[in-house]
Amino acid sequence: MTSAPVLQHLAASLPDSGSVTPATLLSRSGPLFVTAPDPSPYLAQQAQLSRGPSDGHPLRVLTFNLGLLEKRSFLPFGAQQNPNVPSRRASISERVLKDDWDVLLLQEVWDWSDVTRLAEVAERQGYVWFAGSKRHHKHHGLVILVRGDLITGAQVRSEGRFADQIRGGRWTGEQTGLGYLTWSFTHAPSQRHLRLSTAQLQPHPEHWRIRTLQARQLGLDLAATSQETIVVLGAALYAAPYYPENAFGEDRGEPVSGWWQSALTWPMLQLYGNLLDTRTLGHALGDVQAMHAIPDWNPGWPKRPMNGDCPMLPPHIFTTTDCNSLHFRARGGRDYPARSDHVFFRAPDGAVGVFQTGLAYVQPEVLRSGRHELSDHYGVQVELRIQPSL
Repeated sequence: MTSAPVLQHLAASLPDSGSVTPATLLSRSGPLFVTAPDPSPYLAQQAQLSRGPSDGHPLRVLTFNLGLLEKRSFLPFGAQQNPNVPSRRASISERVLKDDWDVLLLQEVWDWSDVTRLAEVAERQGYVWFAGSKRHHKHHGLVILVRGDLITGAQVRSEGRFADQIRGGRWTGEQTGLGYLTWSFTHAPSQRHLRLSTAQLQPHPEHWRIRTLQARQLGLDLAATSQETIVVLGAALYAAPYYPENAFGEDRGEPVSGWWQSALTWPMLQLYGNLLDTRTLGHALGDVQAMHAIPDWNPGWPKRPMNGDCPMLPPHIFTTTDCNSLHFRARGGRDYPARSDHVFFRAPDGAVGVFQTGLAYVQPEVLRSGRHELSDHYGVQVELRIQPSL
């Protein structure tokens, strides 16, 4: 396991790492972490790498969990619904598509009527879209949109459902799950082959094994792509690179634990997919420092987001946080604030540069239901620079 740089930091947190393999960590009898896996050495190594060329054809990518979850229930816990869905669905398509993204990798667009609404706006603005089949869309809730003038050549689209799923998830009475979409085509300006993917993995720390097995399946699928193809993945991963404490938050009066094991998903996806995190390549983002800046959880947290310390936290890292009023209403006091949403990529040497990255749609906006954020997640935006094919 220690031969893979992205996994080396995990060994120090295991009781005995001598014969442990990635497969061992994912088995039901595998060892559990006894301390917080600290990725600082790997992040420092990544920060020293080149971000690649800064010239070339720009590709502005947004990954965004729209949080349009209205009808889903997770038995036996009853219905789960995100705040202000009716008012947000009425305006979110126009709002997001006016910002001139080249590629949008979206999650939690569960209802087909929301897909239709998004598609109508997108087509008027010159986008082509893929949401899987109408029959199976409820198994993933994902959408990819691409500017039509960027696509040339043969296209291949795929719709994948994860083999490992939590039992009991139901959507209006039908069994459902989580999955991913992929879309391959030739990028017209550069004439390079591109494979895009959007995915949503299993949330909540107690389901860390299922989520990481999903990451392995997704990674293996993307890794099978031709080495000459540029791969770009936007994922609602529900996992950050690092969690200082194993127990954080409270749900129905019980402590929420399993955060250390949740730190497996981020490196495992990169291992199996041969992927890089766009936000940490050639840049010291500060993941570990940001997590240590989070105030201690206490029983008053569900009544006051982040114990009132939101202004003290780094504003450019966390994508899920109780400083977001919609997230606080949906999950207040139950989740670790974290960098849970990501854009990963893989490219031939010298073919792609990471020009700029950051969060998107952080500030509250005036919508029909009042002034609040567009979603309970923040978006992640990346501008890539693609070199012309030789």
